[in-house]
Amino acid sequence: MKINRTVAIIGECMIELSGQPFLPQQQRFGGDTLNTALYLARLIPTLHPQYITGLGTDNYSALMQKAWEKEGINCQSVITIPEKLPGLYAIEIDTCGERSFHYWRSDAAARYIATDNRFATHLDTLPDDSVIYLSGISLAILTPKGKEALITQLIRLKQRGLTLIVDSNFRPRLWDLIPHAQEWFEKLYRLSDIALVTGDDEQALWQQPSLTEQKIVERLHQWGNKNVIVKLGAKGAFWSDGENTGYIYPKPIQHVIDTTAAGDSFNAGFIAAWLQNYPLPTCCLWGNTLAGLVIQHHGAIIPHNITDSFYSLIKDNHETVNC
Repeated sequence: MKINRTVAIIGECMIELSGQPFLPQQQRFGGDTLNTALYLARLIPTLHPQYITGLGTDNYSALMQKAWEKEGINCQSVITIPEKLPGLYAIEIDTCGERSFHYWRSDAAARYIATDNRFATHLDTLPDDSVIYLSGISLAILTPKGKEALITQLIRLKQRGLTLIVDSNFRPRLWDLIPHAQEWFEKLYRLSDIALVTGDDEQALWQQPSLTEQKIVERLHQWGNKNVIVKLGAKGAFWSDGENTGYIYPKPIQHVIDTTAAGDSFNAGFIAAWLQNYPLPTCCLWGNTLAGLVIQHHGAIIPHNITDSFYSLIKDNHETVNC
């Protein structure tokens, strides 16, 4: 399949350590937006999504970028900052497959990309029909000046007609105060065209434990989002185009191994279908199917040959669509 649109993804990728502390650990890489870029490249090999991030000049950075390029990701907009390094995180996984994270990223290269002159230059080269994808983490990790610069650039891109897709990915530990997070998220949401949010994230962000998916959708439509998807974990997803709504229920997964990148892979599946002009229920079905595949394996990024089974699973899963 050939998609005649540029997809640019802004965010951070870090070095990943997975295993128990002070025992042998797996070294990988991962980050919410990189995970989405990689799975999107796998689903549509001709797309070559453009990844905009920051790396250092160290061997870890070089090997990460080489691996991304091998996956079909366009790395021409990676900003190299010689005095900085990639961030690092460690994952501990319990017997039920749930994760706890530990981060070392306070001075990572990606924190400084939005105030680098090359950031605006890369964005200026995007065609007017391009798609920009980023997450709440993409915003949260930036310096205060970087947040301002990012919003300024997104306003310019929107004025040119680019489409903005935003994933919530609210992480409280990345914000000093909840009101600050709310202020910045509102600015981001008011610019976005498509919101791919998680129900739990929205409840935590707005300090409303009983916030329903219907209320989440209502708020985001009021702020200008044309399409809103609320990810509900094992319960699937709730979608709305402003006039119609519905739930898409996934097939149950019997053996959940690792929920890392579940939301990121959902986003990749959704965007892959959306780029091909499928209706929202089908886009959610693609998202559910890819996420269900990913959580049955260890790590944020599963082996390529397993992802190759996606399209046969889509055919089997179409009867789950409930509009």
